[in-house]
Amino acid sequence: MRRRLVFLASALLLMAALTPTAGLAHDSPNDGHIPKDVNYGFEVVGRDTLAGVIDGNYTDVWSHNGYAYIGTFQNPCSAAGVFVVDMAAAVAQYPDTEGATVASIPSAPNTRINDVRVHTVGDTDVLITTQEPCGMQIPGWAQSGINGNGSGAPFQVGQGGISLYDVTDPTKPKALKKNYLEFGGVHNTFPWDWEGKSYLIGTADTFDFFDTFFVDITNPQSPRLLSITGALDWFAAGAFDDGQFETGSSATINNHDNWVEIIDGVPTAVVSYWDAGFVTLDVTDPANPVYLDDSTYVDPEPITGEPYEGNAHAAVFGGNGDYIFGGDEDFSPSSFAITYDGADYPAGVALFGDDPNTLAGNVEYAGGDGCASVPAPTVAEPQVALIDRGACFFSDKGANAEAAGYEGYIIANNSGDGLLNMSPGDNAIPTIPGVFIGQSDGDAIKANQGLPVSASSIFDGWGYLHVINNTGGDVTVPIGGQASGNTATIPQMGELGYYAPEQTVQECGVDADGNDVCWGTDFGDLTMHNVEADPDTQGVTPSFTAGPRMFVSWYSLGMRALEYRPGHFHDNSNDEGSYSQNVHEVGRWIEEDGGSNFWGVHVDRMEIDGEDTQVILASDRNNGLYIFTFSCENPDGIWYCDAP
Repeated sequence: MRRRLVFLASALLLMAALTPTAGLAHDSPNDGHIPKDVNYGFEVVGRDTLAGVIDGNYTDVWSHNGYAYIGTFQNPCSAAGVFVVDMAAAVAQYPDTEGATVASIPSAPNTRINDVRVHTVGDTDVLITTQEPCGMQIPGWAQSGINGNGSGAPFQVGQGGISLYDVTDPTKPKALKKNYLEFGGVHNTFPWDWEGKSYLIGTADTFDFFDTFFVDITNPQSPRLLSITGALDWFAAGAFDDGQFETGSSATINNHDNWVEIIDGVPTAVVSYWDAGFVTLDVTDPANPVYLDDSTYVDPEPITGEPYEGNAHAAVFGGNGDYIFGGDEDFSPSSFAITYDGADYPAGVALFGDDPNTLAGNVEYAGGDGCASVPAPTVAEPQVALIDRGACFFSDKGANAEAAGYEGYIIANNSGDGLLNMSPGDNAIPTIPGVFIGQSDGDAIKANQGLPVSASSIFDGWGYLHVINNTGGDVTVPIGGQASGNTATIPQMGELGYYAPEQTVQECGVDADGNDVCWGTDFGDLTMHNVEADPDTQGVTPSFTAGPRMFVSWYSLGMRALEYRPGHFHDNSNDEGSYSQNVHEVGRWIEEDGGSNFWGVHVDRMEIDGEDTQVILASDRNNGLYIFTFSCENPDGIWYCDAP
């Protein structure tokens, strides 16, 4: 099995990292770490369970001037909308959890609210909600990223676009502009001010590579669409030259989330562009956004050693713009593979034809690219053709294999081990199943052809967090821990570090009661979701003992507080419950009674007991609003958490 917990090429670095040197060791029996399954750092100070929405359907959270706004993702949307909560009342009533909701805004029929933002425009506090039709149905294999009937077009019922409300008095929201824009759905927006005007960037559910739009909301009653851009524009500007896109179990290229900050006097957006990574734009003129750069995923994954999955979901700027804190949303901890001669080979799939899980037969190399024709099988048993990539459409190769009598086909990459899911061309579409493998795996099968092949899967982990270099130049960071003495020079938009809880990247382990367990669907969603930077620490110079902090909502794995600290390297050998490089966990919280399911996170300030206090708001899909405070204090000394 090609299943690795830690990429084997890092083994020597790993051993060096476990050997402490004077001045670098944590002064505690557990290497300065809080043991896994222990809550610390976060304290719940307020709650509200909201009302009228069933479990599993609260979405994003935002706050403004003492009020929290929580969206809903309900299906079939009979009670969807936005709830408004008086934060002071939620704190005052705690540990009671009902009674702080002061208003609700129903959505349009059959419409869910994914994203909420509040932005002051002139004298008006404007709530911006995104709208997506509920009951979206995608036929065939397209429901899981694999389309078996060639259509894949979603059938939607409900309202798309955005709606804007006046929430200057949060208890009495007033509609300013409802159901604006004609996109089939809008997933995310982010507003900002520049040179006396207010703008927003948004994500349209167009799935046509033009899905990033800009709107002037200076007059919120009459918003004005300024421009629409996306991947095809950025290709022309030099984006994605690493060829990383459409990989993994949810292969696609689309904008999922946006964030804007003024960096060195320039309004700059970071766009989470799913399999293509994180894209930065100069949005000084939102009518003419300018592509700046895009990130490249480490391939293979630095923790699991498997092919990278992609799924860039959400990102923010950190360190006053020097870094991007971004995470992937991967709901499938296993990826498609084929088994041949006792080995599992990662594979992409054909987005057409029969279910790739039905692939079976003895493999016979066709001896070329299969574009003109494919030689007939040499034996009568069920056969699968192995064909080289290149020179024609994937569907042409599959159709030729089917015409020759094969019951399936495998396309071997001819330019490396990168994987992709194959799209059809304009000619005949085969009905037999097809898959795509890397070049070296193809060479191994060619050298040992004639054996049976079958579909299988490989554990490749859930989505986790990445820290991206956005300094504009190279950055040298420790690799394998500061004690190892090894370093690497990371270019602009390269990965400086990562963090993953144990359960996201380790297929099996031991639970809090000491029982052997393998994590999967029975333990909820273990991927990360949203991230926000702690504004109080973004000026901290990164070091081994301190760094800019971020808070992450991690679905069933609760809330996490992390800091970018070069020199840290964790491989869970001290039972700290995480794997990370140059990122240090400084807090975690999971609801002890019934577990957590956190979707949204937002950092704000409010008065508590007469003091101005930082609070972290979190939306739990099952339980509504949580309000936390955070204290970076370590019972084991300064090594663990000593940032201001």
